[in-house]
Amino acid sequence: MFITNRRSWLPAVAAATLALAGCGDDESPDDGATSGSGGEPAKVVYSLPTPETLEFYAPIVAETLGFFEEQDVEAELAPASEEIPSTAFLENGDADIAMADIDELVISTAKGGTLQAVFSPQHANTAGTVVPEDSDIQGFDQLAGKTVGLASEEDDASLKAQLIAAGMSDGDVETITVGTSGATIAGTFEKGEIDAYVGAISDFTALRATGVPLRNITPEDVQRIDGNPTAVTPETLESDREKIVGFLRAWSMGQHVGLTKPDIVEAIVRERVPAEWRNEDVAKAALAQTIELHTPDDPERIGDLRADVWETGQDLLQRAGIIEEKVDVSKILDDSLIEEINDFDRAEVEAAADEWMQQNG
Repeated sequence: MFITNRRSWLPAVAAATLALAGCGDDESPDDGATSGSGGEPAKVVYSLPTPETLEFYAPIVAETLGFFEEQDVEAELAPASEEIPSTAFLENGDADIAMADIDELVISTAKGGTLQAVFSPQHANTAGTVVPEDSDIQGFDQLAGKTVGLASEEDDASLKAQLIAAGMSDGDVETITVGTSGATIAGTFEKGEIDAYVGAISDFTALRATGVPLRNITPEDVQRIDGNPTAVTPETLESDREKIVGFLRAWSMGQHVGLTKPDIVEAIVRERVPAEWRNEDVAKAALAQTIELHTPDDPERIGDLRADVWETGQDLLQRAGIIEEKVDVSKILDDSLIEEINDFDRAEVEAAADEWMQQNG
């Protein structure tokens, strides 16, 4: 879940190039076949918070290794933006499937929306709090009386949720906004101006790239909140279940490659999104963090939906003022596809990755 509104982790140096990538054409999800059986592959338009990026390596790997083709689907990316959230793509019929933050889905449901979360590839939060690895601070509750740096004013909401989770209050810490420049943040730590830093994984990546080892002290209840669960409309789930399962199975196959063969994922994304590799240190740190973020509780159930995490998460979001009211999460979560999505041969996926590496590495 993005407690902040920042949609991309990657350094600004790649932004101009990335903005041109992955947008596809102007066709709607209804164009082309709705089922891949016996004809053209079924077209699936999917929305992510960013253009094509190593942050979401799974669809890149799935396309490169032919997993989408194997599942008889054609995947087309429709990247969201600050102005157009992923939920809008679904509600307007401009995408078949979209990644949308937990708070977006809760708010939509509270307003009468019927979007269904069917898959959740990230079993960790995309925002939190870090300290230098050699810091004496071992847990979030030890920040009482300390100064916390914020990546932006928006991160105040993230900090508030973490304070609540740790049984603390706003007045227990001092805050200053220090920005997202890795060098600047490193300097503030070195000068003793801050004791901890609150931001998104992109910010932590930039900091690590300056040579500062970090330790995550985000409270567990906040750390476990899913990032970017995947939603569909009930109508799409009913009419196009087969292609949704095929798309998400191919995604899971690509995600599995990251869990077992990260070196091959690196080779693939280097080739596919070279602009992100202009700074090697940043890119390597970003890829390591995104693979960690995409590590499921159970590797046999990639994308599993965890109702207890959603219940705890929305409680914290409400208490932090990020959402106004809680909803019955059973109205949002539909785990009926998870077993089908994970019905693939892990060994065969790994063999396909090895074969690609032999030919292209």
